[in-house]
Amino acid sequence: MNIFKLLANLAEVDPEAYQRLSARRGMLSSLGQLSRKTAATALPLGVGAVLQKAYGRNTQTILDTFTLALTLEHLENEFYTKALEAGRNGTLTFAPGTQAVFQQIQAHEQAHVAFFQRQLQSSNAAVPAKPNFDFTGSKNGTKPALYADVFTNFATFLKVAQLLEDTGVRAYKGQLEFLISDNDVLQAALQIHAVEARHAAHIRGMRRALGANVRDWISKDDETITNTSTAAVYAGEDAEKQTLPGLPITQFPTDTTPFAVGPKPKVSLGEAFDEPITTGVATQLAGLFTF
Repeated sequence: MNIFKLLANLAEVDPEAYQRLSARRGMLSSLGQLSRKTAATALPLGVGAVLQKAYGRNTQTILDTFTLALTLEHLENEFYTKALEAGRNGTLTFAPGTQAVFQQIQAHEQAHVAFFQRQLQSSNAAVPAKPNFDFTGSKNGTKPALYADVFTNFATFLKVAQLLEDTGVRAYKGQLEFLISDNDVLQAALQIHAVEARHAAHIRGMRRALGANVRDWISKDDETITNTSTAAVYAGEDAEKQTLPGLPITQFPTDTTPFAVGPKPKVSLGEAFDEPITTGVATQLAGLFTF
């Protein structure tokens, strides 16, 4: 829950209630860990009803974010686990020196899974079971595969790995506004986000070493590896303006005039800022590989 957004919404729907509640902001800081119903009933009579109005504008909680994050971490952990199994079975040949890297990445993802499971358990929240995954994208053979050779062709494996990691980085970024009411939770999410970004950059470097036209960061100059189903992974990443709500500067830069330095200045504008994706987009992309 974004407590500042909630208070702003509350001020709009009932200014008097906002004034009564403003002295209770310290208490409200803990409500981000509660469900909508629990948070509303924890407040004095009358305030809960008003809070429901403010909540109605955005009902996502920290627990909702953790549930989504757990699904995404399961997705990545299972992906690397299956790839390493394919390597041991001889069906997937890793490029020299890369198998140990993916063993470490898988260990990171496993630790992330355990973290979110523990957090949900400690909050007495339901811990969703690990979904069934099919990384070919065929929904267990019920539709044409998106990546039929994902665990037999190292180049395809790297493409899917890049898609999953870039999705994860953007998804974490999109969830930060719901964690801002709890500094400890926000810090943990940012730490995981940073690790996922390093995974993504390293995988992009591996692809470039094999001849792919790709940078260590997302760029519209990267060769296309998406299809209609996965296009949302990079949708909006070519934005050349950044909105700064609530600040005197409404956009950066104020125009798209190329700078005097750099070989591709306008491309660099889009590369300089990574864009978030919403809960809905993240869920849809994860759903491509579940059945």
